[in-house]
Formats: sequence, structure tokens, C-alpha cells
Amino acid sequence: MKTIDEPLYAAEILLQTFEHILQENMQGIPILNNKLQVQTLGFQRFDGRIIGVIITPWLMNLIMLPNEKDDWSGLELGKKIPIKFPSTSYKFMVNEIDGIGKCKTHSLYSPMREFSSQEHAVKVARDFMNDLIVEREPTVEELVDEDLLGRIMRGEEIDVNLDEFAVIEPIKQPIKTQAPDIKETVVSGPVLTKTPQKLSQVMSRRDLIRGKFLRS
Repeated sequence: MKTIDEPLYAAEILLQTFEHILQENMQGIPILNNKLQVQTLGFQRFDGRIIGVIITPWLMNLIMLPNEKDDWSGLELGKKIPIKFPSTSYKFMVNEIDGIGKCKTHSLYSPMREFSSQEHAVKVARDFMNDLIVEREPTVEELVDEDLLGRIMRGEEIDVNLDEFAVIEPIKQPIKTQAPDIKETVVSGPVLTKTPQKLSQVMSRRDLIRGKFLRS
């Protein structure tokens, strides 16, 4: 597949692709926020690759596309890969989108129920992109090792010198907190999201971005 090598061209292709997904795959799906529309913004080059944000009525994702020297054909779909930005690191999922091919995506928000308008979603996306490549000191939450935190949550016995940590303040709930009727279960692979009373469907995050569902 031809490499998309210009940010503005990438933004236009992704806009058309997700408009098609919205019209062909997503109509009548309760997860949609009908106050929102498909929009791309902030597309630019970072470390030789194109990145940008795609806003849709069902998700907001940071997308990274391969450059002409990258061969992502062998990457396993659903595999999570950490990518370092000046601000912090984010875990990207290997995805494949019709008309685009292999790419890497990081979910910013899904579902999109908390957004009151397109302007609201655009502001959040623009603020995120403005901060993405700005160097900053890591927060206390980012300094805490994820494996250590998991052991604490499981109640395992650990040996930690708490004096090594700064004062830890309560973590504020982000906008993307799941709505009450959504239950998210982490499994060994993609995250499965179920909406028992509204959708008789099971979808992975890879299927969610492509608008593909398993209907009963």
C-alpha cells in the first residue's frame, strides 16, 4: 500500500475514511454522540512519522502512520507498543484500517458521551496536541511503576521506601471515564467493551476504531 507521506494528505484521507465508517458501519449504534462529527486536526511530523488526532462521534484517537522506510506488515494486530514523546510515553495499539493499512493508535477518549459539542471535543484534542511535544517533568503518577502499582492493588507483600516518593495527591477522574452502563474488562489481548442492555455486541478496541461489530 502506498505510504501517506504528507500530513495534510493524511488528514484528508483519514477524514474520508472515518466519514465512510460513520455512514456505512455506525448508523443506529447507541454508542454514538450525535452532537459530534468526524474531524481531523493537528497532523504533523514527529520523529519522521505523521501523527494527528481523529475525532469521531464514538472515539477520539491519536494516530501514527508509518514512514516510507517502516515495514509494519509483520506487526501483530492488537500489540501494544510504548512510544516516547517529549511530554511523556503513550502506549499505542497496532491497528489496521481499510484504505490506510497498518498504523498505531492511542485511545484518548471512548465513548464520547461526555463531550457537549464539537467545539468542546476540538478544544480538548487541540490542547492535547499542543502539550504532546512539549517537554515537561513527569508527574508523580507517571513515576510510579505500573507493575508495582498492580502488586499493591492485588495485596501482594512488597518492600517499598515511601520516603523516595513525593507527596501523592488524589488523581482526578478524566473525561473518558466509562459511563455507568459500560463495563470494561481487561483480558489477555484487546480490551473488550460490553453494553449489556443497549448493544447485543462484543467489540475490541481494534474493531471499535474501524466501526466493525459482531452482531448476535
